[in-house]
Amino acid sequence: MKSRFATFRTFIFRKRIIIPLVLIVAGLIWYFSSNSNNKTETILTVQPSTFLQDVAVTGKVVPAKNVDMGFETSARVSKVYVKVGDSVKQGQILASVSNGDQQAIVAQRQAQVDAQAAKLAQAQKGSRPEDITIAQTSVDGAKTTYTQSLQSLVDQIKDSYSKVDDAVRSKADQLFKDPRTINPDVISFDSYVLRQSVNSQRLAIGEMLTTWSSSISNLSIDNYSSAYLSEARTNLATARRFLNDLGTGVSSLVASAAIPQSTIDKYTSDISSARTSIGASISALESAHQSYLGSQTAYKQAQDQLALKKAGSTPEEIATQAANLQSARADLQSAQALLYKTNIVAPFDGLITKVDTKEGEIASVNANVISLISASTYEVDSYISENDIAKIKVGQPAKVTLDAYGKDVVFDAAVVEVDPAETVLDGVSTYKTKLQFTVNDPRIKSGMTANITIQTAEKPDTLVVPQQALFLTGGEKMVTVVQTNGTRVDKPVVTGGINDSGDIEIISGLSIGDKVVVKNN
Repeated sequence: MKSRFATFRTFIFRKRIIIPLVLIVAGLIWYFSSNSNNKTETILTVQPSTFLQDVAVTGKVVPAKNVDMGFETSARVSKVYVKVGDSVKQGQILASVSNGDQQAIVAQRQAQVDAQAAKLAQAQKGSRPEDITIAQTSVDGAKTTYTQSLQSLVDQIKDSYSKVDDAVRSKADQLFKDPRTINPDVISFDSYVLRQSVNSQRLAIGEMLTTWSSSISNLSIDNYSSAYLSEARTNLATARRFLNDLGTGVSSLVASAAIPQSTIDKYTSDISSARTSIGASISALESAHQSYLGSQTAYKQAQDQLALKKAGSTPEEIATQAANLQSARADLQSAQALLYKTNIVAPFDGLITKVDTKEGEIASVNANVISLISASTYEVDSYISENDIAKIKVGQPAKVTLDAYGKDVVFDAAVVEVDPAETVLDGVSTYKTKLQFTVNDPRIKSGMTANITIQTAEKPDTLVVPQQALFLTGGEKMVTVVQTNGTRVDKPVVTGGINDSGDIEIISGLSIGDKVVVKNN
């Protein structure tokens, strides 16, 4: 019983102490809160200053050079020369595949280079008598071929006349009354216009054949000129048009007592045969002309070669052989390039970070098997939102801190690249931006998290106020100005950029010395 009474007395005693303490603490809280509420604003005197506008983002340190490499040809891996962590130099072979066949090709191309070099040396000494004899033989053969092709062309021109004469006078004239007079009259066609046209054409072709016969009567390979070819081409085309028109007219004939079907069939067959003959003659003439041109070129080239041989070593000949040697060397370089592709070669000094191949396995074309990063130069990759990207320009300075060293260790950097295309991250359009450290620092490591502040603008003599000084009234930005008599007036302002410190640029609406109310909360 006494124990319970003692406990109760202790409880009462504690309450007498705790309750006053609670009341005192609550009073202090109220006092300081009331006192602080009386200081919820600050009066700021507007003065010009340098306005620094910046963009703060995070990023990741990456090597300035980073490459994944693989074999450019599929073959068995013969040797792997490096392992992860090895430092390598530019041009060092990292791995190879079997390349015996490429080595053989290189040796063959080297032999060709040597042969062309020997020929150049011979050309510089001059032509041998046997070379001149061979060149003369080539000229003789080319001349024979040229003469034969020219004779064939002359014969074909004459044959063209014969084909036209036969087509007109032996086959077409059976459709005319008095075909060889000045008034040829074709059998009745349905079309009056067509009938008059073929009558006129027959009269003209008669005169053409007479002139053509006289023209080619003395034609030979000794007096041939391109005028004979042009004349033959023109006359063949004229004859073909005439026969085509006759064919059109014959196709319109209808059998009658005057012209039975058997006669119409003969007309059709003969005109068709004549047209085929003229077409074949045109083709044969063009073929003969092409053969003539080819043989003429070959004959001229053979003569030129003989002249060069007889003239001995000339600058032109030496230059030609020098070009052949250069071509052989280019082939050798091509073979060497294929041999080079059987190796993986370090493109720059760096550190091996991955080796995913081993000797004896079959390499896949372009599969990434070895990775290399630059050992000294690092950059920072960051992604900037579309709201800020318009402020970012190549060359802008930046300050970078790394989580590994805290915010007090600052590294200088600059923007070196901004991707023109967006990268969507979590549904938001961002733009990859690359910054490069101004100074190589051994403390910087690949993969470190970076905090970046990019200075995007610097405006001297600019009026700046904290954002807390602004408020909206009817959609208009306003500030409260304390006048000299202590009264307060709300003024509209036009603002510009905002920096990371929360300050905002005032373009108009305030003057130097104005006292502006800033809400501390």
